[in-house]
Amino acid sequence: MRVQFFLAVLIISWASYGQSKVWEKDLKNELYEVGWIKQSNEGNIIASGAKGLLAMNHTNGEIIWHNKELKAVDKKTFLNIEGLPFFYVEYSPVVGKTRGIILNSNTGEIVFDTKDEGYRIKNYTTLNDKGVILFELLENKNRKLMSFDIVNTKLNWIIDLGKVGGIFKFFGGSFIDHGPFFPSENNLIIGVKEQIYAIDFAKGTITWNYEARKKVNALVYSDKNNSLYVGVKKSSKLLVLDPTNGNDITPGKLKLRGTLIDVVSDATGNLILVETEGFNIIDPATNKFKWKKSFKIDNLDEVIPHEKGLIAVGKEEKKGEVALVSQEGKKIWNTGVDGYPYYITATSKGILYISTERSNILDFNKGKDVWKRDVKFKSIPAVTFDEEEDKVVLFENEKGYKFDLNSGEINLFAEDVELKSVKRKTPLVAEYIKGEGYLLYTDQHMSLLKPDGTVKYTDYYKPASSVEGLVGVAQLGLAFAGVDLDIKGSLDNIKMLSSLSNGAYRTSEDQTDGTSETSEIVGLYVKGAKDTQWQQVFSVTSKRFFNSKKTKDSQFIVTKVKRDDQPTIHKILKINKKTGEVERSIDLLDKTPNYVIDQVDNIVFLNEKNHLISAHKF
Repeated sequence: MRVQFFLAVLIISWASYGQSKVWEKDLKNELYEVGWIKQSNEGNIIASGAKGLLAMNHTNGEIIWHNKELKAVDKKTFLNIEGLPFFYVEYSPVVGKTRGIILNSNTGEIVFDTKDEGYRIKNYTTLNDKGVILFELLENKNRKLMSFDIVNTKLNWIIDLGKVGGIFKFFGGSFIDHGPFFPSENNLIIGVKEQIYAIDFAKGTITWNYEARKKVNALVYSDKNNSLYVGVKKSSKLLVLDPTNGNDITPGKLKLRGTLIDVVSDATGNLILVETEGFNIIDPATNKFKWKKSFKIDNLDEVIPHEKGLIAVGKEEKKGEVALVSQEGKKIWNTGVDGYPYYITATSKGILYISTERSNILDFNKGKDVWKRDVKFKSIPAVTFDEEEDKVVLFENEKGYKFDLNSGEINLFAEDVELKSVKRKTPLVAEYIKGEGYLLYTDQHMSLLKPDGTVKYTDYYKPASSVEGLVGVAQLGLAFAGVDLDIKGSLDNIKMLSSLSNGAYRTSEDQTDGTSETSEIVGLYVKGAKDTQWQQVFSVTSKRFFNSKKTKDSQFIVTKVKRDDQPTIHKILKINKKTGEVERSIDLLDKTPNYVIDQVDNIVFLNEKNHLISAHKF
């Protein structure tokens, strides 16, 4: 009986792993060789090969559509249009110029084709309330702006926005420096380098254009007085333009004493002019300065409007300065800061700063330290929020802190925490695991720190030769004008700090358990002239995109495993966040595997031997 029981368990165990392959599809006939696979917003697998481009249903492997003309599409140009059933790719036909196309990922319909025009899409902005996507295009070195109608999937217009100078990357950044602003329904205003364009949004024509002598550093539209405020690099004057015609309506006294840094608005609609020599408030009713003298602070870098006053921050390489200024331009207090303060934000208990030397909170009354002990972060700390204790958890350089948002107190709860293969500058990200503690992780590392400061587990997995398909942790190397700093960390931690300081303890990027819900993230509704109700054109829900981050209790990691007297193999591991144990493992046969990890449906898609596509359920 015992033997039979053992065999039964073994068979069940073997079956559970054997059945992890959901489907397998050989695309040799359809594509001959599969160069790469990607996943569209809805989950479809897009495969590119020598004999075309096709889409497969990610649940069963069935081919949804196949375009035989789009051969050997460039993988680097693949771009999902966020929240929409569209993606962009480029390919080079046998005859003719490289073409850029936008396809409907569900149907394969080409909704936009550059054909022989030579356009290439660089970036885009979705205007959901207008049912339009603004695409930034390049034609050789000519900038173009395209309005694309999402409702009717058609081109509205394309206009020219001048030439690109110097070295230019096609993806990863926008050439629009300011805007888009809409002073009125059909008046679209954008800033590009030294140019300001006003565009008739309905017709796609430029109604007026302002060209500055140098780059426009600041462009702010105030709906309080329907004015555009323009700050030009190294200019001694702030311009005010009429957005309807571009006329200069500057009153004549908005002179700058230094170099313009920014123009920001406060909660009341007043505009704050920030320059290196100080800052002042512009009264939108008169377009004149409210204060007789600007408030001066050495090396002024930013001004943060707050209900307690205006927070002015000066930054030098080895020291900084934080001042609280009244609405009348009078100093309430001024405090020096050791080191370069690279992060400043207002909290309920005061002004939190993180510098290269120390960190603390300055109270609103006198600018005195709230925390009794200095907190020193040499890199950007990993940040999460403990929902049970109602405290912010910070971890950096082998130390863990708990910050009470209500009392403003900070306590060291973990010291000399040794994590496997983690250095001071390792860009760790933190996640609160309900009932367990705080997950500290990177692409290749996982550790769990318990609420009492002890380590439950810590592991490092050697990276594979390719980590395609995984979301990378962005590292931040800060370099400022005249200041060269070596600060590493994750941009996600800066975002988390900002969210917490604004009272948002749980954001859409949180990965805590038990918060799953399906809500619409992008929906397009239109109403005709005779319609009384809005009609839905399409709706994409967050379930496809974000629920996995809220509900999954596992982490996916790709690693390579060296074996004695045998070739090194690559594996995709599913690791339990609470225990650190490997729950599932899939071997990757190719030395340079091409794969996609679907963290929504717990499936990994493999492209092996350049023609065999398979889906494996975790």
